[in-house]
Amino acid sequence: MCGINGFNFKNDELIKKMSSLTFSRGPDYEGFFSSERFSFSHNRLSIIDPLQRSNQPFLEDELVLSFNGEIYNHKELRKKLEFKGYNFLTSSDTEVIIKLFKEYGIDSFRMLSGIFSIALYDKRKDYLYLIRDIVGIKPLYYLYDNLKKKFFFSSLIKPLLLNLESKEINNLSILSYANFNRNDFAETFFKKIFKVIPGELITFDNK
Repeated sequence: MCGINGFNFKNDELIKKMSSLTFSRGPDYEGFFSSERFSFSHNRLSIIDPLQRSNQPFLEDELVLSFNGEIYNHKELRKKLEFKGYNFLTSSDTEVIIKLFKEYGIDSFRMLSGIFSIALYDKRKDYLYLIRDIVGIKPLYYLYDNLKKKFFFSSLIKPLLLNLESKEINNLSILSYANFNRNDFAETFFKKIFKVIPGELITFDNK
């Protein structure tokens, strides 16, 4: 379990506030990435390769990765990439994800077997990718302010509430829980805050 947060502008104070609200998900390390175009934070719970070299956000060339979960087939994917000439500096599944994306692009996400939520930013294209595993074990939420053109994402709803000016209850979500004891829709209890549904890929073009 880890915590990931981010948004499409620079605000060091805000990203630290959001990270403090997901700290319990990953108390082993708190990492940040900041540029004029995007800000990330990551709260790490160290499992695979707990060394500092695998801390996140994980940067390689033009890619920034914040990943929560576990990739079950990372060793097999590593061997496939090594056969193609890739060299690895860690034994983490995190590095496998970022190199797999370099080789296969968004098709790489179909190759991952595991439980995960992923936020991957391509600095060159100024694209953000949000991905969640098909079972939906690891949570991932987002908020888009259409007027201000600001996009936020987080492992929890609470950090997003910092950026939601008008907090309104979403009755559709409540009715779903009341009738079925579950909610299979993208809506959450708060209007304008959505979840990445299981197996979904969301691409945000920051241009």
